[in-house]
Amino acid sequence: MLDIKEGNQTVITEFILLGFGNLPELQPFLFLLFLMIYIVTISGNLIIVLLVVSDQHLHTPMYYFLGNLSCLETFYSSTILPRMLYSLFTGDRSISFTACVTQFYIFGILVTTECFLLAAMSFDRYLAICNPLHYAIQMTDRLCLQLAVGSWVSGGLAATITTSLMSQLVFCGPNKIDHFFCDIGPVIDLSCSNTHTIETSILILSSLCAFPPFLLTLASYVCIITSILKISSRSSRQKVFSTCSSHLIMVTVFYGTLIIVYIVPKTSILRDLNKVFSLLYTILTPLLNPIVYSLRNNDVKEALKKDADLWSSFSNKAHLVGVGDYDVKICQFLYKGFGEMVLMNPGTSVIVTVTYYSTGVISDMGNGTVVKDFILLGFSSVSHSRILLFILFLSIYVVTLSGNSLIIGITSIDSRLATPMYYFLRNLAAIDICYISSTVPQLLVHFLSQTQSISLLACATQNYAFFAFGVTECFLLAVMAYDRYVAICNPLNYMLVMGQGACAKMAAASWVCGFLQSVVLTVYTFHVPFCKSNRIDHFFCEAPQVLKLSCSDTYMNEMVIFAVAVMVLIIPLSLVFVSYTRIVGTIFRMSSAAGRLKTFSTCASHLIVVSLFYGAAIFMYMRPKSTHSANQDKMISLFYSVITPMLNPIIYSLRNKEVKGAVMRILRKTLDS
Repeated sequence: MLDIKEGNQTVITEFILLGFGNLPELQPFLFLLFLMIYIVTISGNLIIVLLVVSDQHLHTPMYYFLGNLSCLETFYSSTILPRMLYSLFTGDRSISFTACVTQFYIFGILVTTECFLLAAMSFDRYLAICNPLHYAIQMTDRLCLQLAVGSWVSGGLAATITTSLMSQLVFCGPNKIDHFFCDIGPVIDLSCSNTHTIETSILILSSLCAFPPFLLTLASYVCIITSILKISSRSSRQKVFSTCSSHLIMVTVFYGTLIIVYIVPKTSILRDLNKVFSLLYTILTPLLNPIVYSLRNNDVKEALKKDADLWSSFSNKAHLVGVGDYDVKICQFLYKGFGEMVLMNPGTSVIVTVTYYSTGVISDMGNGTVVKDFILLGFSSVSHSRILLFILFLSIYVVTLSGNSLIIGITSIDSRLATPMYYFLRNLAAIDICYISSTVPQLLVHFLSQTQSISLLACATQNYAFFAFGVTECFLLAVMAYDRYVAICNPLNYMLVMGQGACAKMAAASWVCGFLQSVVLTVYTFHVPFCKSNRIDHFFCEAPQVLKLSCSDTYMNEMVIFAVAVMVLIIPLSLVFVSYTRIVGTIFRMSSAAGRLKTFSTCASHLIVVSLFYGAAIFMYMRPKSTHSANQDKMISLFYSVITPMLNPIIYSLRNKEVKGAVMRILRKTLDS
């Protein structure tokens, strides 16, 4: 329902967010662009929060406020971008009046809170630079808490007043909001009631929320710059200024665009550029915050570097009890497990040569140990069935490679399969070949050999490849669901929306997202020291099992991996769910049973594959840690890392008449020749 008639007046109960609807040919590109921005924004701000919480060197007022800012930016982006992504993905731009008011209320809280929080951060920098001797006394934990809470409370009060004014408006004319979210200006333009009093009230309130924090920030930086210019040393001036330059950049971008949108009188040019300026402070600022604060802040870079380099530095160190820490210069195996290691004390440059006995996994040096290799236990509990298991997995591997190669060959050769659906299917088959090849060949080697060891580097490489292809498949399955949605729900514009260029961009974005996310997952799996047992109770280097071997606290690592897993699994799965909800709704509206069956058959194969893959992956990575058991994890991992790549070509060929027809045509041509 878009409107309700009350007497002779029509009352609007639903709005249409026009957003970027005037660019229909760019909708797929915009969807992928904003999706990547959202993922990067959430990931970047979560990393900032985790660094601030976990690194003791960042337990200062400056980083306390930065942690608050990153939390705020995470909620800020989540208020606008998910709704925008839904509109771009489904084409449904309608939003109820209640949802519109709720979105604006949350947005109002966050944008006003950020105004006050940026001012608090400026005041913190002023005290640190202009009054450094009393900084610790004045900027106490209690004051930091009061400033942060005061910012959030002020944001809540301002948003409550503004939203209550907005809710009093009456809408009885056009219902199209020329914006990508429910901002107060475009909404007021649609009201058929007298808005002069409300507009004046909102202008006064906006000025009170923007100008005092802005003026406080301006005064703080005038004092800061004056103090910096008084410093005689040029290097000292640069060092002091670097502590506030990141904040100054964000303040300039945020306050500048905010004042232009809400306070500067509107001209025709400013009205046309309203969406562009709004993009700057609603989407680009939350994206840039973690980037600016990490690239221009030595403390944050040092914390990131320390976390990223911890595993590599640890693998090149040796500790001799009672002697000290040594750098490993040379490590070589001699014979039958014996080896020789040349160590150098970094402080005294003393060289020590140690002969040690190694299982190929842990180098034993006196009472100190350094993990060099791991042992993959795999299916050692059924070692009497090694040959049988080798034949079984070899058969699965051969069938998987043959089936997926056949899919790639058929969809490339047969001109009737030169459609977006089969273009994505070809990409999926290529992923499955790489996916299963990251785990099964190593497993086959271990079945035949007496040793089941794998080096630390090989283990990390395998983990990276496994994550890269697995995450890519997550995104690609979502893209394939979108393809089916457009084909079934919007068939007249299918070839226009799913053009060759759009398909290539979607596939490329899936691969890029997969390989980028894999970097984060692999770093946070292997940047910990390993000095416990070296036995991985699994058949490949999977993250949860590897982290169990660390002798340090892995809570932050597990939280980062869990957060990435949530984004990688839940966001694509949500898109798949929305797509199939729309598809099923469209299918049920068809009058012909034969038509419904034929339409559903075009997406049944994909739906089966999605259920198998996402179901197993979510059960593996998103269930509570306490419910994990080694044998259960192996079975689940087998399902989505080995069985699913084998079943994909079988499902798509047995349940797809076009693929079966293409196979028969190629066989007939081969036999006739």
